[in-house]
Amino acid sequence: MSNQILSSFLARQHRELDRLMEDAENACGTPRAQEALLAFSEAMEHHLGIEERVLFPEFARRTGPGGPLIIMREEHDAIRSLLAEGRSGSGVECRALFDTLTILVSQHHLKEENVLYPMSDSLLADCAGRLLEVMKEAPVVHA
Repeated sequence: MSNQILSSFLARQHRELDRLMEDAENACGTPRAQEALLAFSEAMEHHLGIEERVLFPEFARRTGPGGPLIIMREEHDAIRSLLAEGRSGSGVECRALFDTLTILVSQHHLKEENVLYPMSDSLLADCAGRLLEVMKEAPVVHA
């Protein structure tokens, strides 16, 4: 059995993101809607950032820049774009925003957990401990 140190850590972050996204969606139309959206946005940006700055570069060194990383980066950009629209209040209705985000984020997480993370556990087993430490120490970036 392969070492699942990276996939376990990142999948736990997915569960926390799911919780924050549900909380933000439930806050739609309430006085705490922007606060809940900001908490979710910041947590999502932190997660996407550690993937892009820590996991993706090492994965690309071993596999090349193509493959699943192209799709992951495109989906990261789409998630960021939706979150930016929601934070700016640019006419995006809260429930519609979360209908779209829920589908996009759920599908994205499934791809990562079923394809990218298992590949990472296998390909990066020799440096997983070091990568995990860098991920854990990564500063939170404010959205």
